[in-house]
Amino acid sequence: MPKRTELALHKQLQRELRHRAWLAQHLPNTKQQRQSQRRVLVVRSALALKLQRCVDH
Repeated sequence: MPKRTELALHKQLQRELRHRAWLAQHLPNTKQQRQSQRRVLVVRSALALKLQRCVDH
């Protein structure tokens, strides 16, 4: 799998955060919302590793 760039990870994080907010409003307490929360964590962790620092978004 090719490595993702910092910009790609940042864009993906922003998309996931918007999607998480939408799910919280429209589909609260669903499996889809829990999966979205996990994706946010995974992408945020990948970005933090890429930057070698904490990511606060």
